[in-house]
Amino acid sequence: MTRAVRLVFILALLTACDRPGSVQETRQRTSQALRGALAYPRSTPVTASAGAEAAQLVMTSPDSVKAVARWFLEALPLNHWDVKRTVSDRSGTVTIYAEQGSRPLWLTLRPNEGGPGTTYTMIGVIPTDSTKH
Repeated sequence: MTRAVRLVFILALLTACDRPGSVQETRQRTSQALRGALAYPRSTPVTASAGAEAAQLVMTSPDSVKAVARWFLEALPLNHWDVKRTVSDRSGTVTIYAEQGSRPLWLTLRPNEGGPGTTYTMIGVIPTDSTKH
């Protein structure tokens, strides 16, 4: 086993054994933050991360940014999200901002580099428990 392969193997083990419950906690917090937000049907999860106040989910799809954006712009209102703003730039990136009541949702869709498809990021705020105040 080469030194580089061993290093990758050790890093993978350390990542998998990071902290008991941390992956489950991230999933739970991401689920709370993105409750009611749908992922594009032909998506594969890439990463999820969560902090104390917000969570982020990164997904990828073989479909174009245009197709994925069109789907979100149709699906969000059907799930009681009010699309407030959609912005496109020269690189092909589309940013969508929506709200469900007072809950914000940010979507950033980017064309994949070096191949077809889209990578998109969903960011939501983790609701606070008003009974703790």
